[in-house]
Amino acid sequence: MTGPGDATNGPELTPSTPSSGGQLSVRRGGETLRAVALEMRLLSVGRTPDNGLPLPDAGVAIRHAELARDDSGQLLLTDLGNNSTFLNGRRLQAHSPTLIGAGDEIQIGPFSLTYSADAAPVPLPAATDRATRVRDGLRLHPLRPARVPQRPQLLSGGASSYLAYLPALFEESDFAGRYLRIFENLWEPLQHRQDHLAMYFDPRTSPPEFLNWLSGWLGLSLDERWPEQRRREWVRESMTLYRWRGTRYGLTRALEIACGVTAALEEDASRPHHLKIVVPEDAQEPPTDQAQRRELVADIVSQHTPAHVHYELEFVTLTTQTPAPGGHP
Repeated sequence: MTGPGDATNGPELTPSTPSSGGQLSVRRGGETLRAVALEMRLLSVGRTPDNGLPLPDAGVAIRHAELARDDSGQLLLTDLGNNSTFLNGRRLQAHSPTLIGAGDEIQIGPFSLTYSADAAPVPLPAATDRATRVRDGLRLHPLRPARVPQRPQLLSGGASSYLAYLPALFEESDFAGRYLRIFENLWEPLQHRQDHLAMYFDPRTSPPEFLNWLSGWLGLSLDERWPEQRRREWVRESMTLYRWRGTRYGLTRALEIACGVTAALEEDASRPHHLKIVVPEDAQEPPTDQAQRRELVADIVSQHTPAHVHYELEFVTLTTQTPAPGGHP
């Protein structure tokens, strides 16, 4: 189950003659996953497979950061507007290139990237069963608290602020202050909406009743069984899901957003066009919620798996729930 964009090195990886060399050792949870030789002028870091350094986790943005070499060979790290990239524990300002040196540690989501200037080989862990390592990535993503909408406050007492626009003579009139308060309570909510109109077209801040309207623009149908936060995330990442539809990443990300689970996709070379999808479950979840989640998983898998691929679902119970780092989903 692959696609043309599933290659590790995507278009953001620009080869060049290595000037300073060096490498990044990528770790997660104290385990070294891989070592990346910095033999290019530009290296993109993000969640999707078309990044030069893909970090597959819901806590990593699609385009999270960039590592680039300047003309003098120095290495610069830039956060691409996510405000969630850390260098030695310090949060980086977005779109502000920062010089990094030997031994510096970059934190992106649950990953730690340590820069080594001498490009010495990094010892990798001993080879283990691939299926076991794939299942180590099973995650449950609990919902974030729902945002509370803030609505304009109506005036319940006192004189209207509109008196400030009239001659001082009217400020002494109690009737004029109460009369203008009627119009202020009518017009100010409209003015407030006009001043923040862009927020209505952003799925992160749009009123809940606008989500279905926004999804209609994109040809989406939102499942009413999804919580509001998941429907917002589905609309926000719809273009990415369209782009990766039919690939391993597309199916994995669709399950993360709609069902709150990071599943493991297992393929067997002896059984072509066959996919086994291992889905984690919370042991503390009520049976009714568990049954509904299974139904949602089955719906998403049937919609996002290529038609020629046969699949089977396996649900496994996690003893402890691993929360999703960062703000996704």
